[in-house]
Amino acid sequence: MTAELTETEQAVRDRHQLRTLAVAITTISAVLCAVGVTIVYAVSLNRLWFLHFPLGFYLLAQGLLIFAVVVAFWYVRVQERIDHTRSINEEIA
Repeated sequence: MTAELTETEQAVRDRHQLRTLAVAITTISAVLCAVGVTIVYAVSLNRLWFLHFPLGFYLLAQGLLIFAVVVAFWYVRVQERIDHTRSINEEIA
């Protein structure tokens, strides 16, 4: 019976690690895609203006930093939910 608990605990740990990895990859991918899209379309975005700055310039100077901070807060929130779910499952088991 101890071996079953060990296998179950290992399965829970593996599932937790996979969910954490998936959230981390999603977060990094979102930020890198936003950077890439902004760089590729910066010249055409500069035709539009935001707060008296060309939009491409503004996004590269500050917009992407704001986006990265928002995504970081989202990551922390999702990770806390994943950790909380695991801690509840460990208390029940």
